[in-house]
Amino acid sequence: MRVSRIPFAFLIVGLALSGALHAEPAISPSPPEAESKVAGDFEFELLHGDKPIRVFGYRPAGWKEGPLLVLFHGANRDAAGYRKSGRVLADKLGMLLVVLEFDRMRFDPEAYQEGGVFLKKKQQPAEARTFACLPSLLAEMNRREGRELSYYLAGHSAGAQFICRMAALYPNHAKRMVAVNPGSLVFPNRDGIYPHGFGGLLGDESSDEAIKRYLAVPLTLYLGTGDVALKYLDTGKAAMKQGATRIERGRNAYAAARKLAEEKGWPFHWTLVEAEGLEHGCGPMWSHPRCQEAFLGN
Repeated sequence: MRVSRIPFAFLIVGLALSGALHAEPAISPSPPEAESKVAGDFEFELLHGDKPIRVFGYRPAGWKEGPLLVLFHGANRDAAGYRKSGRVLADKLGMLLVVLEFDRMRFDPEAYQEGGVFLKKKQQPAEARTFACLPSLLAEMNRREGRELSYYLAGHSAGAQFICRMAALYPNHAKRMVAVNPGSLVFPNRDGIYPHGFGGLLGDESSDEAIKRYLAVPLTLYLGTGDVALKYLDTGKAAMKQGATRIERGRNAYAAARKLAEEKGWPFHWTLVEAEGLEHGCGPMWSHPRCQEAFLGN
């Protein structure tokens, strides 16, 4: 859908005056067609509700018909830095890369790592959650490229928590969702209260059918076996029940999911890929020989 070329500042003012809240946020004008296809870095801005979100992109040299990779940054909120490290990943996989910037001021851990599912302990409708920025991003990238892009979703650390919770609660058509060294995950049970399990969610979101769908998501847990440091790790009671370290939590979540799928006879499309000896940082994970397996299965 082509958006009229209204100056971005006037667009925000118009929305504020009308009180309108769009399910598919307005998008800032893209650069001229020739400029938008140049290899290298690019940036643009889109709206999620009334929140403008900066998007940092990278087009590999020679990229034409490949898929899109949407990468979610860690708790440092350094989208530009993740674009920089992610160039290696985009070049290796042959994917167009975009990284959304969720700043701390407007996206606290409840809104980012936990996906905005709850606000002040009140469960939010699907369209109000942070996950809901995805359709608008995809629509803008499709418009820029003039075709519908297949896409992959990945996140590191805090972004991996976002990916796990998106996989649990936000159905989409990603070819694969890759959670890299998450600090905590959604376990496929109702014993754990969300964001650590399906407990406490209202309606169908806590049902057996919801858990069954979660296990059928093409989700990769891509884990560094040396990711055992406690610095910045959630050590709350609910998180510690998942394991003492990130690598333990990832392995335990995978084992619990596989066991449940086998017991119930449900489809199970998760994959566990481990990078031997690697610690928490994302750069070495992108360069590791098993990275391509984590994303593409080969």
